[in-house]
Amino acid sequence: MIYDVLVIGGGIAGCSTAYFLKKRGFSTILIEEDSICSKASLAAGAFLSPKIALPSPYRDYVNSALRFSLEFYSKNFKKHFLKTSLLKLPYDEKDAKRMEKYEKFLDLKYEKYKNGYLFKDGGVLDSKEICKEMVKDVDVVFKKVKDIKREDDLFLVEGFLAKKVVFATGNEKIINLPYLLTKEILGYRYDVRFKGGENLKYNIHKKVSISAFFENKNIIGATHIRKSVCKDLTKAAKEDKYNLLKKAKEIMDLKEFEILKIYTGSRLCTFDYFPVIGEIVDFQKTLQKYPTLFKGSKIPTSLFVTYKNLYIHTALASRGFVLAPFNAKMLVDLIADKKEIDFNLSTHKRFLKFIRKNLKSISF
Repeated sequence: MIYDVLVIGGGIAGCSTAYFLKKRGFSTILIEEDSICSKASLAAGAFLSPKIALPSPYRDYVNSALRFSLEFYSKNFKKHFLKTSLLKLPYDEKDAKRMEKYEKFLDLKYEKYKNGYLFKDGGVLDSKEICKEMVKDVDVVFKKVKDIKREDDLFLVEGFLAKKVVFATGNEKIINLPYLLTKEILGYRYDVRFKGGENLKYNIHKKVSISAFFENKNIIGATHIRKSVCKDLTKAAKEDKYNLLKKAKEIMDLKEFEILKIYTGSRLCTFDYFPVIGEIVDFQKTLQKYPTLFKGSKIPTSLFVTYKNLYIHTALASRGFVLAPFNAKMLVDLIADKKEIDFNLSTHKRFLKFIRKNLKSISF
């Protein structure tokens, strides 16, 4: 069988992409080396929260994605999703003053509550169950992908043929993309129970987040640890080396506290935090075709050479469950209708940014 699209990666990026592909009538197969919603997606806090900041392209993008995803989960996965408010508390007096300055720029409904801001638009979800639901009508194969080969106009991936491939995993080593500069952030979270936790009806965020009572538990998450400073994430989580629980106890009194489960994983993010989606720019062929790029000349990004029918959806950082459905819809609209995606998310932007910073050092 020749599939229309093969998706590599069974986290929220891959699952949401496969979901929208199937909805648009594409025959779709997803290949995942571990299990659906493992690693980064499973370790995510799975909170849906707004970006509270001064107006910027990134803030506007995140909050647009939030609105989309809240409606998306509410409509399609209500069983595993709780739409609830978010109480954002300032870290300290300095942060309180900063938030006061943001008030007139807030683009989501809120009210002042206690000593913080209560936002109407938020939520928490069961990450694994939602991912599994997303791909229930998709062919799923559990296998490690070692490489991607072309056979005429088709791709051959671990014995499966497809017309198009979407690369939706943090393991960018499968494809050589020198311009995709990312960093790896480690994190852990806890599923917990504590006295009074069942009465918590909204998510709270200060330095960490505590979820509303959902599926007979509360969630506490998540850490943001640089990979260079943590050698054993599992041990760090068991010992709470990065004080997740201490910070949670600064938010509320956790009496008769019990940890039900610990999740650990790493997240990939770019240095400006925008994810990357779209058809992949061919680094070498673009530079060969337009050698004046070496001198800083301005070539329209629409002329960049791409790997035809090879796409990417990656680097969701800590907001995967907010951003992934929004991105996936955008990507599938590109695949199906050639609808242009946001330039801030494109591989074209990453390529352009890279060569402008490395003109003197680029060589073949």
